[in-house]
Amino acid sequence: MRTKTHRMYPRELKESVVRRYLSTEVSYCALAQDVGADESSVRAWVRAFREHGHVTTKRTKRRAGTDGRSAAEKLRLVIAAKGLGDDERGAFLRREGVHDADLERWEQDALGGLSGQASSAAQAQRIRELERKNRKQDKRLREAAALLDLQKKVQALWGGEDDSTPPRSE
Repeated sequence: MRTKTHRMYPRELKESVVRRYLSTEVSYCALAQDVGADESSVRAWVRAFREHGHVTTKRTKRRAGTDGRSAAEKLRLVIAAKGLGDDERGAFLRREGVHDADLERWEQDALGGLSGQASSAAQAQRIRELERKNRKQDKRLREAAALLDLQKKVQALWGGEDDSTPPRSE
Protein backbone atom coordinates (compact mmCIF):
# COMPACT_ATOMS: atom_id res chain seq x y z
CA MET A 1 0.00 0.00 0.00
CA ARG A 2 1.37 3.39 -0.98
CA THR A 3 1.23 6.14 1.61
CA LYS A 4 1.09 9.78 0.76
CA THR A 5 3.72 12.06 2.19
CA HIS A 6 2.88 15.65 3.01
CA ARG A 7 5.46 18.12 1.81
CA MET A 8 5.87 21.44 3.51
CA TYR A 9 6.17 24.37 1.15
CA PRO A 10 7.58 27.76 2.17
CA ARG A 11 5.04 30.53 2.54
CA GLU A 12 6.88 32.62 -0.08
CA LEU A 13 6.49 29.83 -2.64
CA LYS A 14 2.80 29.46 -1.87
CA GLU A 15 2.25 33.21 -2.20
CA SER A 16 4.13 33.37 -5.50
CA VAL A 17 2.06 30.47 -6.87
CA VAL A 18 -1.16 32.13 -5.71
CA ARG A 19 -0.17 35.49 -7.18
CA ARG A 20 0.75 33.83 -10.46
CA TYR A 21 -2.60 32.03 -10.54
CA LEU A 22 -4.56 35.19 -9.77
CA SER A 23 -2.69 37.40 -12.23
CA THR A 24 -2.52 35.06 -15.22
CA GLU A 25 -4.65 32.47 -16.95
CA VAL A 26 -2.49 29.53 -15.81
CA SER A 27 -4.49 26.55 -14.53
CA TYR A 28 -4.17 24.87 -11.14
CA CYS A 29 -2.81 21.79 -12.86
CA ALA A 30 -0.07 23.67 -14.75
CA LEU A 31 1.03 25.53 -11.62
CA ALA A 32 1.05 22.32 -9.61
CA GLN A 33 3.28 20.64 -12.19
CA ASP A 34 5.66 23.62 -12.25
CA VAL A 35 6.06 23.55 -8.47
CA GLY A 36 5.88 19.80 -8.01
CA ALA A 37 2.79 19.97 -5.80
CA ASP A 38 -0.65 18.42 -5.98
CA GLU A 39 -3.37 20.31 -7.80
CA SER A 40 -5.50 20.11 -4.65
CA SER A 41 -2.72 21.82 -2.68
CA VAL A 42 -2.61 24.72 -5.12
CA ARG A 43 -6.41 25.03 -4.93
CA ALA A 44 -6.22 25.04 -1.13
CA TRP A 45 -3.53 27.74 -1.17
CA VAL A 46 -5.60 29.98 -3.43
CA ARG A 47 -8.72 29.45 -1.30
CA ALA A 48 -6.85 30.12 1.95
CA PHE A 49 -5.21 33.28 0.67
CA ARG A 50 -8.51 34.55 -0.70
CA GLU A 51 -10.24 33.98 2.63
CA HIS A 52 -7.51 35.66 4.68
CA GLY A 53 -6.90 38.57 2.33
CA HIS A 54 -3.19 38.07 1.75
CA VAL A 55 -3.55 38.11 -2.03
CA THR A 56 -5.90 40.01 -4.33
CA THR A 57 -9.09 38.14 -5.06
CA LYS A 58 -9.42 39.16 -8.71
CA ARG A 59 -8.13 36.80 -11.33
CA THR A 60 -7.62 39.55 -13.88
CA LYS A 61 -4.35 41.38 -14.21
CA ARG A 62 -4.13 44.43 -12.04
CA ARG A 63 -3.41 47.68 -13.72
CA ALA A 64 -0.04 48.97 -12.78
CA GLY A 65 -0.10 51.81 -10.34
CA THR A 66 -3.57 51.89 -8.83
CA ASP A 67 -2.65 50.62 -5.39
CA GLY A 68 1.05 50.36 -6.08
CA ARG A 69 1.41 54.13 -5.78
CA SER A 70 3.25 55.71 -2.92
CA ALA A 71 1.37 57.61 -0.22
CA ALA A 72 2.85 60.89 -1.47
CA GLU A 73 1.65 60.18 -5.02
CA LYS A 74 -1.85 59.33 -3.78
CA LEU A 75 -1.99 62.55 -1.75
CA ARG A 76 -0.78 64.56 -4.76
CA LEU A 77 -3.55 63.07 -6.91
CA VAL A 78 -6.23 63.72 -4.28
CA ILE A 79 -5.18 67.36 -3.90
CA ALA A 80 -4.91 67.90 -7.66
CA ALA A 81 -8.37 66.37 -8.27
CA LYS A 82 -10.04 68.52 -5.59
CA GLY A 83 -9.50 71.73 -7.55
CA LEU A 84 -10.92 70.45 -10.85
CA GLY A 85 -14.41 70.73 -12.32
CA ASP A 86 -16.37 67.67 -13.46
CA ASP A 87 -15.15 67.71 -17.08
CA GLU A 88 -11.56 68.41 -16.12
CA ARG A 89 -11.75 65.80 -13.36
CA GLY A 90 -12.84 63.07 -15.81
CA ALA A 91 -9.95 63.86 -18.16
CA PHE A 92 -7.57 63.98 -15.19
CA LEU A 93 -8.72 60.58 -13.92
CA ARG A 94 -8.31 59.00 -17.37
CA ARG A 95 -4.89 60.56 -17.83
CA GLU A 96 -3.68 59.35 -14.41
CA GLY A 97 -5.30 55.92 -14.76
CA VAL A 98 -7.31 56.02 -11.55
CA HIS A 99 -10.99 55.79 -10.69
CA ASP A 100 -13.05 58.25 -8.73
CA ALA A 101 -13.59 55.58 -6.06
CA ASP A 102 -9.79 55.28 -5.66
CA LEU A 103 -9.51 59.00 -5.00
CA GLU A 104 -12.33 58.88 -2.46
CA ARG A 105 -10.73 55.94 -0.65
CA TRP A 106 -7.32 57.66 -0.64
CA GLU A 107 -8.87 60.85 0.69
CA GLN A 108 -10.54 58.94 3.54
CA ASP A 109 -7.26 57.18 4.30
CA ALA A 110 -5.45 60.53 4.38
CA LEU A 111 -8.07 62.09 6.66
CA GLY A 112 -7.96 59.03 8.90
CA GLY A 113 -4.20 59.32 9.08
CA LEU A 114 -4.39 62.99 10.02
CA SER A 115 -6.86 62.25 12.80
CA GLY A 116 -4.59 59.51 14.15
CA GLN A 117 -6.74 56.61 12.95
CA ALA A 118 -5.38 53.80 10.82
CA SER A 119 -7.30 52.81 7.73
CA SER A 120 -10.08 50.31 8.26
CA ALA A 121 -8.32 47.72 6.11
CA ALA A 122 -5.16 48.02 8.19
CA GLN A 123 -7.19 47.81 11.38
CA ALA A 124 -9.02 44.72 10.14
CA GLN A 125 -5.71 43.09 9.22
CA ARG A 126 -4.27 43.94 12.64
CA ILE A 127 -7.36 42.54 14.38
CA ARG A 128 -7.14 39.29 12.38
CA GLU A 129 -3.47 38.94 13.27
CA LEU A 130 -4.11 39.56 16.97
CA GLU A 131 -7.04 37.11 17.00
CA ARG A 132 -4.83 34.48 15.36
CA LYS A 133 -2.12 35.03 17.98
CA ASN A 134 -4.75 34.90 20.73
CA ARG A 135 -6.09 31.56 19.47
CA LYS A 136 -2.56 30.19 19.33
CA GLN A 137 -1.79 31.34 22.91
CA ASP A 138 -5.10 29.92 24.16
CA LYS A 139 -4.23 26.57 22.62
CA ARG A 140 -0.79 26.62 24.26
CA LEU A 141 -2.33 27.54 27.60
CA ARG A 142 -4.85 24.67 27.39
CA GLU A 143 -2.05 22.24 26.52
CA ALA A 144 0.07 23.44 29.44
CA ALA A 145 -2.89 23.15 31.82
CA ALA A 146 -3.59 19.62 30.59
CA LEU A 147 0.05 18.64 31.10
CA LEU A 148 0.07 20.05 34.63
CA ASP A 149 -3.16 18.25 35.42
CA LEU A 150 -1.73 15.01 34.07
CA GLN A 151 1.46 15.50 36.05
CA LYS A 152 -0.55 15.98 39.27
CA LYS A 153 -2.53 12.82 38.57
CA VAL A 154 0.65 10.81 37.95
CA GLN A 155 2.19 12.03 41.21
CA ALA A 156 -1.03 11.30 43.11
CA LEU A 157 -1.19 7.81 41.61
CA TRP A 158 2.48 6.89 42.01
CA GLY A 159 3.48 9.25 44.75
CA GLY A 160 6.85 10.95 44.87
CA GLU A 161 10.07 9.40 43.57
CA ASP A 162 10.52 5.78 44.58
CA ASP A 163 13.22 5.00 47.13
CA SER A 164 14.77 2.44 44.79
CA THR A 165 15.16 5.01 42.06
CA PRO A 166 18.55 6.69 42.09
CA PRO A 167 18.38 10.48 42.38
CA ARG A 168 18.70 12.47 39.19
CA SER A 169 22.04 13.97 38.37
CA GLU A 170 21.67 17.43 36.90
